[in-house]
Amino acid sequence: MSTHYKTNTTRRIATLAGTALLPLVVAVALAPSPAEANFLIDTAEAQQGQGQGQGGGRDLLNIGRGKGNGFGAGSEGRTVESDIFRDAASGQGGGKPDGAGGGGKPDGVGGGGKPDGVGGGGGDSAKGDDYGDIVVILRNDDGTPILDDNGNVQPCLVIGCTVEDTDSYTQLVEVEEGDFEMPEGVIPVEFGRLNVARSPDSVVEHSLAELLSKLDGQTITADTLAAMTDEAGRLLVTNDDGTVSTIDSPLENFALYVALIDAAGSDPDAASYELTITTNPMGDDPAETFSMTVDADVVLTLAASAFSAASDKYGDLTVDEIMGITSFVDLDASLSTLVENSGYSYTTDTREALYDIDIWVLAPVEGTDYFEQIQVNLLDVVPFNTVPSIDADSDGIDAFTQQADDAVQVLEYVHDFALDVE
Repeated sequence: MSTHYKTNTTRRIATLAGTALLPLVVAVALAPSPAEANFLIDTAEAQQGQGQGQGGGRDLLNIGRGKGNGFGAGSEGRTVESDIFRDAASGQGGGKPDGAGGGGKPDGVGGGGKPDGVGGGGGDSAKGDDYGDIVVILRNDDGTPILDDNGNVQPCLVIGCTVEDTDSYTQLVEVEEGDFEMPEGVIPVEFGRLNVARSPDSVVEHSLAELLSKLDGQTITADTLAAMTDEAGRLLVTNDDGTVSTIDSPLENFALYVALIDAAGSDPDAASYELTITTNPMGDDPAETFSMTVDADVVLTLAASAFSAASDKYGDLTVDEIMGITSFVDLDASLSTLVENSGYSYTTDTREALYDIDIWVLAPVEGTDYFEQIQVNLLDVVPFNTVPSIDADSDGIDAFTQQADDAVQVLEYVHDFALDVE
């Protein structure tokens, strides 16, 4: 596969280097998967000291944690949304396992039991069997739900609802004492291709191994990011024959997103992360270890691009879609911490630095039936959306959603119009 012509400007690199998105340092540790999985993920040593965690919290891709591997915040990071998205395979109830599909509606959405902290009803029933019915809700700038006096989420009646506009959102309906249901007029969240989040852990682990095997030994920094990614921020791979390919697999990109957010959320003050995975092959084949290092100041840029590449090429990303999917893998608390980090921001200047890129397209010649190859700049031709603002600042989940959606719009334009140049 050939790549599109790309002009990497000094301005792009300089802005990225000066935006210190996250001071991160702990290595990503990936460890034993379920028995049926074909991959064993080893704990990697932190590049600047060992991490702080000691058990607790979500295991990355259903992987155990050990002392000093620096993983997440523990069980206290559990939220209303993570309960809504928690799958039946986690042992909470008798629902369908990962990837089985079907089933009833998730707890608290259109009937059935309620997730923990949402108006009673208990948290023992199966969760997440049909999470396509999760709805748009009122949120804080870090993406966490704004709860009412009963501890319930507050569904939006219009996109971009705000606390100030009391007509733009509503409350759950109490049908019995302590028993709440969704009211009429709520807005469902569409997840589309991001249903890959429901893939079994072993599938996501395999996808992470596939990705790291292609990028083994490489380091991504603010200085190398532009050369190592395509126009939409997807990672590039140089093949043995010298050709360059784009990592466009939704599962590989989703696995990268999960690994980055889980790692970064564990220690937002670290400097870099080493993503490491060791295969556990069947038979006599030897195990192989692959790793890639990601510097702090490009973590969220790469995570936003990875999320966009895992989503639908044609569509718009929303705050609730990103928080919903991230909650499904129990990383919403980590993402909330990262997007509110003092070093993170995404502005129009950042967009210009990322997408001041020239590409070749085929355009009609005025007054004729012919077409010609011309160069266009992405900033001039891509129809970027405006994600509704939660707070009038440059950070938070709305800024991260804007960053990820910008990547989606660039990806759509390049996919439709760009020419391959040998």
